[in-house]
Amino acid sequence: SLLDAVQEHSPMVGRFWLVVMLLFRILVLATVGSDVFEDEQEEFVCNTQQPGCKPVCYDAAFPISHYRFLVFHIVVLSAPAALFVIFAVHQAAKPGHGGPPGQRARRLQPFYVGSVVARITAELAFLLGQALLYGFRVQPLFVCRRRPCPHRVDCFVSRPTEKTV
Repeated sequence: SLLDAVQEHSPMVGRFWLVVMLLFRILVLATVGSDVFEDEQEEFVCNTQQPGCKPVCYDAAFPISHYRFLVFHIVVLSAPAALFVIFAVHQAAKPGHGGPPGQRARRLQPFYVGSVVARITAELAFLLGQALLYGFRVQPLFVCRRRPCPHRVDCFVSRPTEKTV
């Protein structure tokens, strides 16, 4: 099975990362994320009646949904590990590539290191993306000055403390 392949071809740190990934990120996002982010646009309130102003201000405040950003983050972080496991299983199944376990591990080591570097790079890229898109605190008040709003409009974010990273 796939989990057996992970156990065989990943060191202890890799297995620990997989558990943290599955238990912490996916379960927390699945259980809490939908409740926190389900009312994002409906509960985004602006103090104007101007048609079209609220959706434009919401788009300015949140160019990408937090929830979708976090789901995409998990998918991208899972890809290098999944590709490494698929590659390792494929290499082990090739005729003539068996050899002693130490020799197989040495052949796979550069690919494993590449997988780890890709994960770290993705983590840093998403951290930078989070900082650029939203910052690390969700402010309760968003001031909007976009058209078609007639003037400066104050908009209020629902549950900003829960959405803060």
